[in-house]
Amino acid sequence: SVTFAYQTPTLSSTLPLVLGMELGFFAAEGLEVKPVFIIGGPTAIAALIGGDVDYTLAAAVPAVRAIAQGAPLTIVGGIQPYIDYTLIGAKGISTVNDLKGKVVGVTGAGGIAEFASVEGLAKKGLVRDKDYKILYGVGNSPARAQALEAGRIQASPFSFMEKLELERKGFPVLFDIGKVITGFPFVVIVSTRRKAETDPEGTVSLLKGMKRGMDLLKTDPERVIATVLKKKSYGDPATVRKVVEHFSDLYSISITKGEIDNVIAAARIETEAKKLGGAEKFFIGTFAARALGQSR
Repeated sequence: SVTFAYQTPTLSSTLPLVLGMELGFFAAEGLEVKPVFIIGGPTAIAALIGGDVDYTLAAAVPAVRAIAQGAPLTIVGGIQPYIDYTLIGAKGISTVNDLKGKVVGVTGAGGIAEFASVEGLAKKGLVRDKDYKILYGVGNSPARAQALEAGRIQASPFSFMEKLELERKGFPVLFDIGKVITGFPFVVIVSTRRKAETDPEGTVSLLKGMKRGMDLLKTDPERVIATVLKKKSYGDPATVRKVVEHFSDLYSISITKGEIDNVIAAARIETEAKKLGGAEKFFIGTFAARALGQSR
């Protein structure tokens, strides 16, 4: 029996976990996985350190920051190696070039939204402070949507689920940031070093169960959709179908040194990481490698 924490109830963030539990993939690996909903990444990390949960889903950037600050944690696998942000424009903004001389709003300085916006726009040829400005402190997703409507900002990044709602309201999609920034694990699976060292087989089994759910997304998306709709917890059938179709090829338990290096750079902790001994001190890649080699 293991406890697994997650911080957002959205389907896109938890789909492999849901499939592993609902379709018996974890049970087939000898595990009883108990999900625990914890609001907020810092609270989930604290629960992990305190021994209240065994694993948690976490955004990769705050996870590596916590490890750099001395938290006894390690990344044991990936789940979403894809930045789930789409840059949405204000009404009247139809292309990336329309943002020249305009303002892009993000929640705060140093966050993943800022990184995704700046790096994504750089891939599209726009340079921060030369072609556009970043505005901090715009707020959460509803607040940023209001700022778009009011004309305070001309673009902002939103998750896939938020994008669907904003599209319905007539806001233009400028581009999918995850498609231009590659090799970046957006969400990872984190455990304590003690758990990883004392129960390596359990960790591999957990990842194998996750992998089986990810495989089913590729091979039988209709079964996945039917399974999710039975729970009646994730919205209407059209939305569920869009989520499954969009994410079917985007999950992976794999985690590599290069990907962790990219997260460390995004978190701006290169100096701290070097003092600790580099990317290898932030993750254990053998678990995912074994699960990928042995999964049925």
